[in-house]
Amino acid sequence: MLTWQLSDYFFTMIANCLLGGYTGAISISVSIIRNTLMIKNWDSIYSTILLVIIQVSAGTYFNNLGLIGLLPLISSVSYTIVSFATDKVQWLRWVTVENMILWAFYDFTIKAYPALIMDVFITITTLIAIAKYSSFGKKKKSMNNIHALLY
Repeated sequence: MLTWQLSDYFFTMIANCLLGGYTGAISISVSIIRNTLMIKNWDSIYSTILLVIIQVSAGTYFNNLGLIGLLPLISSVSYTIVSFATDKVQWLRWVTVENMILWAFYDFTIKAYPALIMDVFITITTLIAIAKYSSFGKKKKSMNNIHALLY
């Protein structure tokens, strides 16, 4: 999975550079490094902190889009923090939704429309998964089972 993500990130990084989205390209570059370290089992809290510092420093330095340019940095840092803080799948799904919404605004701004379409698609499918596996969804399903038994 991470290998496919690396390929996708590489092409998205190039697109961001060509469209003038330098903070997006920097965020994606750092994600490529982080995922490569994970694939090789060379990642640690120290390497992650170092990469976040590099990402925020370089991203703010090369930011040419004002507040919109900070969205990829916020997205990546929040995902990194949550993924280290918890193994709970629902939390990771929620941070993925947050991540994709921020990227959608960014991609719209730099006119990366294919990426924007994927951001919307991932957001919708993740929200469906959240609803499907939420405690509310389980209660509703069990109520339907009880209703079926009674009638």
